[in-house]
Amino acid sequence: MLMLSHAHEVSRHDLAAIPTPEPTDTWRPVPHSDVVDVLTERAGARGLKITSERFAVMPGYLYPRPGETIELRGARLFGSVDFATIPDMPFPPGCTPSAGIRNSHDKSFSLSILSGARVLVCANGVLSAEFVVSRKHTSRIDLVESVDHALDAFMGSVRGFHALHERLSNWRLTRMRASALTVEMAKAGAFSSSDILLVLAEYETPSHEEFAGRTAWSLYNAATARMKAQSPGRQVDGFKALNAVLVG
Repeated sequence: MLMLSHAHEVSRHDLAAIPTPEPTDTWRPVPHSDVVDVLTERAGARGLKITSERFAVMPGYLYPRPGETIELRGARLFGSVDFATIPDMPFPPGCTPSAGIRNSHDKSFSLSILSGARVLVCANGVLSAEFVVSRKHTSRIDLVESVDHALDAFMGSVRGFHALHERLSNWRLTRMRASALTVEMAKAGAFSSSDILLVLAEYETPSHEEFAGRTAWSLYNAATARMKAQSPGRQVDGFKALNAVLVG
C-alpha cells in the first residue's frame, strides 16, 4: 500500500530496538513492535495469511515545554502487510488485499490501520479507508481489542473493494473529463500541481497494457504510479485526496 521513499526501511526485528518515549498522564505511546506483532497475530486468528511485509521509519520530535526539543529516532512508522486472497471473498483479478499501518511516537498522528489493495501488475497501492486504532492523546488503550475492532472494519472494507473496482473500471472517461479529474486530484492534494501533466501522460500512454482502457481505474493507477515518489506519510494523505475525487 505504501511505497517506501524518503524513509529508512527496517525489518520487523529492527522495530523492537526503536525506543518508545515514556508515557505521561494524558499520552501513552505504543511501541512499533507491539503494533506489528498484535496486528499480525490477530490477522492470523482470522485466517489471513501474510504474503509480504515492509516497514519504514522516520525521525520525529517532541516538544515537552517551550524552548525544549527532543529528537526521536524512528518516531514515525509506516508499513504495509499484504495478504493472500481471502477465501469466499471476491477480489478483483490482479489485486491482493493489503493493510497499511502507521504509528507515531511524536504525537504527529494516531495509530491507524489502513485498508486497501496491492495491484500486482505494477505494485501500486490502492487505499480505500483508514481505521483509527487509538487517538494520539490517550492514557489507556487495550491494543488487542482495538486492533480487533480495526480488523473487523478492514474485513468489511475488503468485501466492498470488489464493488469499488467494478465502479472505477466501468466508468469510461473522455480525454477532457480525465484532464479535469486530474486537476481536481492535484487541487485536493493527491499530488503536486507540477505532476498533472506526468499523470496524464501515464494515463494516455500507460506503462502497463492492463491500464490501456480509458477508465477511472486506469486514471487511478496513473495517479498512484506518480505518487510512489512521495514519502509514506504524504502518500496516506494523497490517497485520501485521490479517493475524495474519484470515489467520493
